[in-house]
Amino acid sequence: MKLRQKEIGASLGLLAGTTMGSGIGFLLGWHSYNLMVLVSLFGFFGIAAGLWAGSLRIFKELP
Repeated sequence: MKLRQKEIGASLGLLAGTTMGSGIGFLLGWHSYNLMVLVSLFGFFGIAAGLWAGSLRIFKELP
């Protein structure tokens, strides 16, 4: 397992998590601190999911 796979997984997870968190916050109409907390939590969950996915065989096809 390469460290690069985990880095790619964490990066994609952060991107997906913060995007989903901001979208949900927008739909709920949240502003300020509530929105920052929601986006941060989704970002951390995304990083964790990306690291988990990066440690599996999902990214084996990448050079």
